[in-house]
Amino acid sequence: MSGSGKDSALKAFEDLGYYSVDNLPLELVPRFADLVSQSPEIERGGSGGGRARRGYGWSAFPSILKQVRKVLPTRVVFLEASEDALVRRFSETRRPHPMGRGETVLHGIRAERKRLDRCATSPTS
Repeated sequence: MSGSGKDSALKAFEDLGYYSVDNLPLELVPRFADLVSQSPEIERGGSGGGRARRGYGWSAFPSILKQVRKVLPTRVVFLEASEDALVRRFSETRRPHPMGRGETVLHGIRAERKRLDRCATSPTS
């Protein structure tokens, strides 16, 4: 979920020794995994890619994940937060929700949650 703490989580992974990349498009994640596996300096990598504001690519996620798992041991971390917490965070930053431009923040949060629910229940996941 947008606003759920992905940036903070990536910073925590960096503190644990992961080479972390934010906003990496899903289609570049396999290449990132290849680079991590081939690098003598990088032992572990993490990506905060796959943001809702891109609005595409989620149907490809299962196949991308399979590709990455062939190269590196992989875990997916999904971060979520309550509507109240998300509304508060967007209000504090005064940024629009990426899926709700021109709409209320709450509308954007609900639209994103609906899209993510569809992705989680699709037959390809």
